[in-house]
Amino acid sequence: AVVSTQSTGDFKRRIPFFKNANPWTIDLLAHHSASVTGSQLTIPLVFRRCLQLLAAGILLPGSASISDPCEPGFVKAHSFMSYEHQDELSCGAQTLLRALAHGGFREILGMNGARRVTFDTPIMFDGVIVTPSKLAYEKPTETEKMDTNAGS
Repeated sequence: AVVSTQSTGDFKRRIPFFKNANPWTIDLLAHHSASVTGSQLTIPLVFRRCLQLLAAGILLPGSASISDPCEPGFVKAHSFMSYEHQDELSCGAQTLLRALAHGGFREILGMNGARRVTFDTPIMFDGVIVTPSKLAYEKPTETEKMDTNAGS
């Protein structure tokens, strides 16, 4: 959990979609990633598993999510996040996973001399072009909101 919190602080400075990430939610995600398998995982595997869960949409609306153990009942750990931010986390994690799959770990971790992973333009890793994911969530227009309210 300590490593995930330190990584989150670093990611908040370097990776745009992590700027609003709550350290508590990331700690819960890291704990879930490390403990759900039943076997001891190394830090790189926990990191990859966290990205996989985010990319798969564990913090998207309608997902099973992760419950906050400090709240009574079943309160989703991401309930404070806007739909836009939930979508940004999922899309950003998808892009990071693709970069990681093609050897971009230095870029993701911001190691000395490594270029930055971009989230608006494609980047090449060992001859493979990694294209950033596109956001899926679109904020409803005022007309759509009125149509929805009129139908209820």
